[in-house]
Amino acid sequence: MTLREIFGPSGLISQNLEGYEVRQEQLQMAHEVSRALIDSEHLIVEAGTGVGKSFAYLIPAISLALRSEQTVVISTNTISLQEQLVTKDLPFLQRVLPRDFNVVLAKGRRNYLSRRRLKNLLNYERGLFDTYEEVEQVSEIAEWVNLTVDGSRADLPWQPESQVWDKVASDRDNCLGRNCETYDTCFYFKVRREMRNADLLIVNHHLLFSDLTIRKESGTAAGILPDYDYLIIDEAHHLEATATNHASVNFNNTRVKWFLDALYNERSDDGLAAHLNSIQLKDQAIEAREQTNNLFSSIVETIGKIEGAAYGSTLTERIDESDFVENVLDAPLLDIEQTLKDLQKDAATEDDEQEITALQRNCQRLRDELDMIIRQNDPDYVYWAEISTRGRNPRILLNATPSNVNQMLQEHLFEEKNSVVMTSATLSTNRNFAYFKARIGIDDCREMLAHSPFDFKKQVQIHIPRWMPDPNSSDFTPAVIDKIRYYLELTHGKAFILFTSYRMMNEVYDVVAPDLEDIGISTFKQGGNLSRTDMLQAFREDTDSVLFGTSSFWEGVDVRGEALSNVIITRLPFEVPTHPVMEARVKQIKESGGNEFFEFSLPEAILRLKQGFGRLIRTQTDTGIVVILDPRIKTKNYGKQFLDSLPDCEIIEK
Repeated sequence: MTLREIFGPSGLISQNLEGYEVRQEQLQMAHEVSRALIDSEHLIVEAGTGVGKSFAYLIPAISLALRSEQTVVISTNTISLQEQLVTKDLPFLQRVLPRDFNVVLAKGRRNYLSRRRLKNLLNYERGLFDTYEEVEQVSEIAEWVNLTVDGSRADLPWQPESQVWDKVASDRDNCLGRNCETYDTCFYFKVRREMRNADLLIVNHHLLFSDLTIRKESGTAAGILPDYDYLIIDEAHHLEATATNHASVNFNNTRVKWFLDALYNERSDDGLAAHLNSIQLKDQAIEAREQTNNLFSSIVETIGKIEGAAYGSTLTERIDESDFVENVLDAPLLDIEQTLKDLQKDAATEDDEQEITALQRNCQRLRDELDMIIRQNDPDYVYWAEISTRGRNPRILLNATPSNVNQMLQEHLFEEKNSVVMTSATLSTNRNFAYFKARIGIDDCREMLAHSPFDFKKQVQIHIPRWMPDPNSSDFTPAVIDKIRYYLELTHGKAFILFTSYRMMNEVYDVVAPDLEDIGISTFKQGGNLSRTDMLQAFREDTDSVLFGTSSFWEGVDVRGEALSNVIITRLPFEVPTHPVMEARVKQIKESGGNEFFEFSLPEAILRLKQGFGRLIRTQTDTGIVVILDPRIKTKNYGKQFLDSLPDCEIIEK
């Protein structure tokens, strides 16, 4: 069948999907995706809201997979989009397309339960937990394992504590492979077998880059996923951030604690040392715990800034000095590593041998990663610390993050794959992809701007109030409060108010919320008692309510209909480059003779504004207003670039 016979007015989708609306942009995108896959070219597509990008890439992907008998990998960033593909879009296409095709949803290994590890935990009662509730969770998992279909954590009707799941999850280091007695019924290897026969393999960005990282580090083609040459990345605006995260090295005190607890938990007198009756390993674990406390205390002392910090706050600080603290933990970990190697030789059972091997490899990784961060031996990385003051004791995270991932992506993704298709609703700035391409390291590729089919001229008004003070003025927040009151009265709530900082959000909320409650308008504030999911559901159900949100509400939020008729953007979303990684990237631009504002800050802010604007119109029947309270959108020369990057709407200035 041709694409027109599928997407056209009397096509296959129209005949079988009630309410389907033919969109020329969707057909054009499908043609571009098909051409890129067939011709083995890379493609970037910005698909505005309402284009229907999922069908536009799924159908060409299915066609190529069946014709070439090769797997096409499709990666999403969010669970919600993955669920839409797997539970809605793909089952529909499986029903109506003339040829059968096979779809497999792949998850990271640690999402699956290990039958052997669960059995050992129950038999030996190793790793006894801190609370009775955690012990009960293990018992409930043991009952669930006989009922579950795929053995994944998501299939549990409740979610166990991370320290509980960590002891029963499938683990690469702690795996006997074909030698395991549960190999034939292993949940993880069952999915591995299914993946090899998939036409479409649905993954998330995390798993995609875990696979690429393993291939890169091992220097072989063997990874988590089966070999593939064709890749479609949806929500591709997260590509750089995900790649950066997976190329980073992280070391924290919680991770060391869990490792040492697995060796020997003094409180419960349990762990591997107790099971093997190794006095030496017990003593070494106790010594390592003491040196861990010394190490992280010296880190806090060296960095400073934690005294007087508000509870629940997170502090970040760049570390640009090699050997900024003495690595007092290396020697104790080296002793543990040697003891584990000795114990491995004398292991009584294969399970014990595998458990010891897994812990020995974990110990070696801890040593290597801590050494890299303290010695700072790679100049292409940024070294920094993050200290969270939530909880009784501060959580300290040491990081080594690549200052750029564009070369890594170019070498290990774009040069390795026949075709990579990247799509999202927000990839362009100033109606071109120059910024996105520079950040991800791609030069030669096809490009397409698939504009939204919505009639924004009729559906949206952009309100830009005149005479607003400069955002850096002390008069700005009071003026914002006055304007918010006015525009909320205009729509009687039904609004998102988007902020760029918690401080300003809290200040405005404290003044505005009581007035709204007095006139019967409910208010929800990010960071309150409700989770993000529960808050969104309550907002949808209470049509006149107002939601006050910061960063996570600028994107990935879908509220349709009258419940969201007003999006108020308090400030243009410039990100002050105070984060160590952002500072390093800005410094690179400066050192190469570039302009950090126009090459980094401005395009990042434009993309963020487009995401915030995109919250309002989700269907062809949605209408409403977007209010931009930051006067710089009109008073600064660069303001025009923000407006030019938005859909063509009626602009009201008063």
